[in-house]
Amino acid sequence: MLKVKDLSVSYGNKVALTVSNLEIKKGEIIGVMGQSGSGKSTLVKSCLGLIPFKGEVIIETDDIGVLMQEQYYVDTMTNQKIIEGLLNTRLNKDSKLQELVDFFEFSSQLSHHFKNISGGQKQRMSLIMVLYQEPTLLFLDEMTTGLDFESRQALIIQLKAYFRQHQTTVVMVTHYAQEIEQLADKLLIIHDGRVIAFDEPKRLFQQYVGYSAFIIGNHIKTSVKVQQPDQEYAVARQLISDGDDFRRTQGDIELVYTEVMKGEQA
Repeated sequence: MLKVKDLSVSYGNKVALTVSNLEIKKGEIIGVMGQSGSGKSTLVKSCLGLIPFKGEVIIETDDIGVLMQEQYYVDTMTNQKIIEGLLNTRLNKDSKLQELVDFFEFSSQLSHHFKNISGGQKQRMSLIMVLYQEPTLLFLDEMTTGLDFESRQALIIQLKAYFRQHQTTVVMVTHYAQEIEQLADKLLIIHDGRVIAFDEPKRLFQQYVGYSAFIIGNHIKTSVKVQQPDQEYAVARQLISDGDDFRRTQGDIELVYTEVMKGEQA
């Protein structure tokens, strides 16, 4: 669906991003993580042809959707009028639009003005209009930044169901590890303008963490990594003896990200 080869993006004399080889298959959901300024949004903009670059970007579809972090619409008309106007349709005569409105539970917001609805509802409204176009490739750039936990969680649950039904290929830039755990098939980590990790989360966990880990007090920095299955019992017994609160994991994305970044900063 998407292939990137020998990509290089520069701003003046500074190289902002290099990607030697990247392939995303149809139906895959890719979670992209990295520090601010690492090159995440630059990758998205390059794939969309919004900035100059050297190299090759091949996209095997013309049906592309994009949703950025913030959306703005006029405040002089209701949300329904905005949706109908931008999509050139009428809700009461368009079953596809009605299905999306129902799917994202947006009916109660149609009569409101955009400025008066919550951040989560604003993103739902934008998603309705993007997904109405039925994109086979969708770019989401920091879509849930600024939303509270409950709004973010509810939106992710809805998207997970939608993507599963429609086999949408998704490139999702986010700071939230939980979103990747719930949605993504693969994790792509960018640091200092380079792709430093790209694989299934389970494989990255095994490579950078081990067989499993015990996270103490829900703090990633106080985790105990276990390399072999037969070591788990002794580690757990010691933690219980010490009176520590802990949880076991074999795929925590935040822990994977932390360990990958440690290798870069060592």
